[in-house]
Amino acid sequence: MKKLFSIPAFLLLTLFFMIGCVGVAADPNQQLATIVATTLTAVAANVSPAPPIQESATPELATMTPAPVVTLTSMTAGVRYVYTQAESVNLRVNPGRLFKVSRVLPKGTKLQVLGAAPGGKWLNVLNEEGIIGWVGVDFVSSGFDAASLPLVTPKDAQIVTGKVLDVNGSPVAGIGFAITQDTQREDAVSDAAGVFYAYLPPKFSGAWNVEFVSVDCKSSTMDANCQCVGGVCGRPDPQIAVITLPLSAPLSFVWR
Repeated sequence: MKKLFSIPAFLLLTLFFMIGCVGVAADPNQQLATIVATTLTAVAANVSPAPPIQESATPELATMTPAPVVTLTSMTAGVRYVYTQAESVNLRVNPGRLFKVSRVLPKGTKLQVLGAAPGGKWLNVLNEEGIIGWVGVDFVSSGFDAASLPLVTPKDAQIVTGKVLDVNGSPVAGIGFAITQDTQREDAVSDAAGVFYAYLPPKFSGAWNVEFVSVDCKSSTMDANCQCVGGVCGRPDPQIAVITLPLSAPLSFVWR
């Protein structure tokens, strides 16, 4: 029987030691990546932090030009205002209850007065929206006489007018008339000149009644206690007049 070839033990130990010293060759790309990562990390660690942004304790405000101050001049000195004294005051397109309502104004609404219709019972006004319309003088506050305002003749309206004089030809103020047709009604009161004005929409026509209905306490026919002067209460003649619209001539009444 043949003997197997045997390697001396000291040779085996020498061979194993040599293999361990040589080792496995490292991947060059892996070595480069390790170097770059290590370098970046080192740089980041050595960078000083950026100084914080300092905010002013009192930030500067944008420069603003103050609004111009409107001063009272001769151009604005004559401007007058009234305020509505009742809830839901109607602003109408023309002076009369038979005209359309353009706005319903709450109590305390400020209105610029542009003038008054002949008769002084309706004011031509401008509201804060820039809407022009008409309100009755009985529904607004006023510290002035409507007769002192510029006269504004309404457009797109027909006028029923008349004069009340006493037997001596003197005007009688404060005499109220109702201008009616069926359920349609407009009222008018004679002014200091004894003249009354009622304004109706142009669409109305036909026969209407003009009827005496009241005497104002401020009338010259009444005393300080709102009683008929001398205890005798007069009345106009005629008490009812029938007219056809459009009215061709003013009416005449004699207070007796």
